[in-house]
Amino acid sequence: MTAPVSPSTAEQSRTRHRLQLPRDTDPAAVLNMVRNLHPEASTDTDGTIELGDGLRLLPDGSPRGAGRWTLDTPRVREDPQPEWMGDSHGYGRAFPDGAPFGTERQGLDLAWSLGRRLYGAVVTDAGVRLEPHPFHIRDLTVVSPHALAPESLAELLGPLEPEAELDQVPEDAPRIGYSVTIPLAAGEEASLRVGRSSRPTALQALGWLEEAVDYELVHLPADPEEDAIESPEPETVERWQAVYQRIGMIAGLLTESVGGFVVDLEGFLVDPADLV
Repeated sequence: MTAPVSPSTAEQSRTRHRLQLPRDTDPAAVLNMVRNLHPEASTDTDGTIELGDGLRLLPDGSPRGAGRWTLDTPRVREDPQPEWMGDSHGYGRAFPDGAPFGTERQGLDLAWSLGRRLYGAVVTDAGVRLEPHPFHIRDLTVVSPHALAPESLAELLGPLEPEAELDQVPEDAPRIGYSVTIPLAAGEEASLRVGRSSRPTALQALGWLEEAVDYELVHLPADPEEDAIESPEPETVERWQAVYQRIGMIAGLLTESVGGFVVDLEGFLVDPADLV
C-alpha cells in the first residue's frame, strides 16, 4: 500500500540521481529525446533542461563531466517493492527502503530510458548503478498516414518474411484492425498489428496524426516473464538483439513503402537508418 506523502513534504525534500552517458553524447540529442516525451521541456542558458513539476536535468560543466547529467527531483517514496514483482529497472535492488513514485519515479524512468537509448547508466542517490540494456525494449511502431489492405501488407512482407501468416481478418476492417504473425526462432513470434494510431507525443505536431495508422511490431517471447529481468544472460541478450534487428528490418521496409515515422515502445523516435 502506498504511504501517504503530504504536498509540503514532497516540495521540501529533494534528491539527485546521476545519468552517465558516453562522453561524446551531444547535449542537443539528449534534449531532442527528452522532448519526444516532454515537448514542453525548455533549456536555461547553462544547458539545464527544465521538465516541469520540479524536475530538472543539469549538465555537468566540469572538465571531466562530458556526458554526465544530474536529475534534480522532489524526493517522493512509497513502500518497498514486493520481492515477487518483476524488477526490470532494478528499482527494488536500488531502493530497498522505499521505491520512488510520483514525480521522482517519472524523472527516474526518463533517466533510465535515456540510458537505454543512449548506451548509458543511472547512478541513484544511494550510489547504486542501474545499467539498462539497449535491447530491453524491442517493440517498434511505424506511424503512417497510409493504411495497407491485408493482402497488400502480406504481399509486401512476403520476400522478407516468407513464413508470415495473415491472421483472421474481420469482414468490416479491410485496412485496419487486423494482424500478421511472424514465426521466430525457439518458438517465439512477432506480431504485426495494424490499427488506429495511439498518437505518440513525439508526433503531436503532425497534421495527419488524427487519421494515422499504427503498424505495431511486438515481440512475443516464449517466456513472457523475461522482460522483467534486470540483467539478462548473454544468450538472452543475443536473442533480443537478433529479434530487434529483425523487427527493425520490417519497420524500415514499412517506412519505405507507406511513409511515416518509427517510435519505440516508450515513445522515442527511432531513425530508420539505425535499424539497418
